[in-house]
Amino acid sequence: MKKVRVEEAIGMILAHDITEIIPGKKKEVAFPRGKRIEREDVSKLLDLGKANVYVMDNKNEGVHEDEATVRIAKALMDENMEYLPPREGRVQILSKVDGIFCVDKKGLLKVNMVENVLFSSLPDKYPVRKGDLVAACRIVPLYIKEKSLKKIENLGRKKIIRVFPYRKAKVGLVVTGSEIYNGRIEDGSVIIENKIREMGSEIVGKKLATDDVIMIRDFILELFDQGADIVVTTGGLSVDPDDVTKEGIEATGARVLFYGAPIFPGAMFLLAVYDEKYILGAPACVYYNKYTIFDIIFGRILSGEDMRNIGKKEVASFSYGGLCLSCKVCHYPVCFFGKGLR
Repeated sequence: MKKVRVEEAIGMILAHDITEIIPGKKKEVAFPRGKRIEREDVSKLLDLGKANVYVMDNKNEGVHEDEATVRIAKALMDENMEYLPPREGRVQILSKVDGIFCVDKKGLLKVNMVENVLFSSLPDKYPVRKGDLVAACRIVPLYIKEKSLKKIENLGRKKIIRVFPYRKAKVGLVVTGSEIYNGRIEDGSVIIENKIREMGSEIVGKKLATDDVIMIRDFILELFDQGADIVVTTGGLSVDPDDVTKEGIEATGARVLFYGAPIFPGAMFLLAVYDEKYILGAPACVYYNKYTIFDIIFGRILSGEDMRNIGKKEVASFSYGGLCLSCKVCHYPVCFFGKGLR
């Protein structure tokens, strides 16, 4: 690779993508790597501020950015991801499934400590859909040393980024509240039913319960008997005197893992385990907030994460990024970098 003046580059092969940016309108490759520069290209290149360009000269200076970024992507991604062809020196990595994206933060730091390597990912425990961008990489120069890539490939053996696909669960639903049971207000649980189905699970039964501990208890147990892996209760988890959903869950003999978490909306969420199966107590906010803590916990369970021994410290850690700003781009609670989880 050598640097030459644009006017002298006619007939030579461009060694890198050249990007055109029109503020607020577009950003795209105007001249791709490998293009033979023609006389009519000179004016356009000068318009793009390129008085000089890099062209091929057949000298071995290491591994070119296109090959290097593909090797980095292949080394670090798992079988539930795929990469797009290099563009403007960058490779993007997408999820092939709906699931939870996980990242070893210490491992990711080691990757970015390798000279001239830049690798960025979504945060750990991030819900993703098929086709979502989960990571991207590039190198700083046009060429990188082979030994640097070998370091990345060795680090990649430790599974630094992974996507755990959702499993298909059988879910039972207990809608609590005397006002719904008695028909005073409409049952709005279709919102959460649709959400459960969208995440690939099946609803095996639904019960409407009044604010009665015994009825709530019996309906939960009945749904487990019908084959439910998970039972979700909705409502009745605040401090009002009529709210007895927590007592109904406890009456089944279930062990409450936590009640209350520093994530808004959804702070009064409850998670319990009954005979290796989960009970998710969703507060009433699931009826009017598009996404809440329910989406996070339900998604993590569907991805196969064992939450039966979750402790106070981990629940407290939800506080970092636990505030949903209700941004227009927000698809999940837990905001990172000023935007909601996607």
